[in-house]
Amino acid sequence: MTSAALHLRRRVESCELQHMEFAVHFDGLKRRIDDTLSGFSPRIEWLVGPSRVGKSMLAKCLVRLYPTARDGGRRTVPVLRVPFQPSISPKLLPISVLTALDVPLPQRGLASGVMVNRMADQLRLAGTRVLIFEEASHLVEPGSKVPPRAAADWVKAVHDELNITVFMFGVPRLRRLFESNEQLRLRASACREFRPYRWHVEDERRAFATCVLTFAKLFEDAGWPIDLTREQLIGQCYLLSGGLVGVVARFMEELAAIASDTPPRPIDLADCKSAVQVIEVASHPHHPAFVGERITPIELDQTHGYVLEMNGMGARRSVT
Repeated sequence: MTSAALHLRRRVESCELQHMEFAVHFDGLKRRIDDTLSGFSPRIEWLVGPSRVGKSMLAKCLVRLYPTARDGGRRTVPVLRVPFQPSISPKLLPISVLTALDVPLPQRGLASGVMVNRMADQLRLAGTRVLIFEEASHLVEPGSKVPPRAAADWVKAVHDELNITVFMFGVPRLRRLFESNEQLRLRASACREFRPYRWHVEDERRAFATCVLTFAKLFEDAGWPIDLTREQLIGQCYLLSGGLVGVVARFMEELAAIASDTPPRPIDLADCKSAVQVIEVASHPHHPAFVGERITPIELDQTHGYVLEMNGMGARRSVT
C-alpha cells in the first residue's frame, strides 16, 4: 500500500461529519453536564435514534470536553462513557461501569449488591458526576437477562443515591425501558430524537450533500476522484443510507480500501458496487443503491421512510 493510499484511508476513517441535529443535542447535553458540575440538581436525559445516525460520535465528543485528569495522586473522571454489551446481566451492570473506569475488578463470585457498592465507591473516588450509557437499548432487548422494570430501577437508583446525572443513548427500542417504569419516566427529561436527514427538506438535503462531497474531496485530493456527477453520487449515497451519515462513512471507508489496492485512478461505478456488497446498508429493498442511473424523489423519500419504519420511528408531524 502506497503512502498516498494509506493517507487516504486514514483521512476517510478519521473524518467526523456532524449531523445538523448534532449541534442541537450536543449543546443541550453539554448544558446539562455543566449544570451538574456546577452543583445543580442531576438529571436523567435520554436520546434515541437509528444505528449509524451519530449517537456514539455525540457521546465521544461530549467526553472529550471533560477529560480525565490527575490532581496530585488522585485520578478524576468527571464524565464517564459506559458502553453496554448485548445480553447484559444484573452483575454486568456495575461491572460495565467499573470496566469503563479502568479499575481492577473484584474477585468473581461476589453478590450483585457487593458489586454495586464497589461501583459506587469507585465513582465517588473518581469524582464522576455524569454517566453516559451507550447502547442502553440492550437493556430491553430479548436477550437481556435484566427485566426492563428492574433495569429501570437500577438506573433510577444510580441517579438518586449517587446524585449523578445519567445520559442514556440507544435505538428507539429504549422507550420500552421508560414505559416499564413510571418512576424513571417521571424523573427523566423528555426524549430527544436523533433522526437521519430528510431528502425533502432543503436545509437537510444540502447538509447531507455537504457530507458526501466532503468525502469525495478527500478522494479527489488523494488522486482517486469518484467518477460520478455530484448529483449521481449524492443521490446514490442517499439511496444507500436513507439519510444516515454513518452508513455513508462506512461506504466511503470501503471505497478507500478498494482504491488502496490500485495506483491512483478514477473510482467508477463498479468500485462503488463492490464497496456496497461488503457493508450493511439501509437501502429500501426495491431501491438499491448504485444500480440504476435515474433516481426519483419518490424513491428517495421511500428510502428515508423505510429507515424510520425499520427503527420504529414515525415521521415528524411538521417540517421545521
